Amino acid sequence: MNDAILSLAQIRATFGRSEELGQRLCELVLQARHDSGCLGYGLRRDARQADLWHLRGHWSSPEALQAHLQQPHVQLLARLVARGLIRQMSLATEPATAPYSLGLAS
Repeated sequence: MNDAILSLAQIRATFGRSEELGQRLCELVLQARHDSGCLGYGLRRDARQADLWHLRGHWSSPEALQAHLQQPHVQLLARLVARGLIRQMSLATEPATAPYSLGLAS
């Protein structure tokens, strides 16, 4: 049985702050890739909407994802909201049912 799971986040920057947000999200990606159970983690900017960023993680299990969400570096998202860099964010998970390529920038 494959327990792998994907975490998906869409994060919309506050007007005029997308570049800065992207830099901070890159920091999160670099740290998250070292989390236990991380099979891949990536970030990309939306091709049509320059203020929209996509974070996608691939985790060995739901427990690995939950452990990731408790890491101090993930709290960066709350700090970015408090600093006014994020104006909208949505989070979702889905089973990773097939071999998966993140298809995102390294």
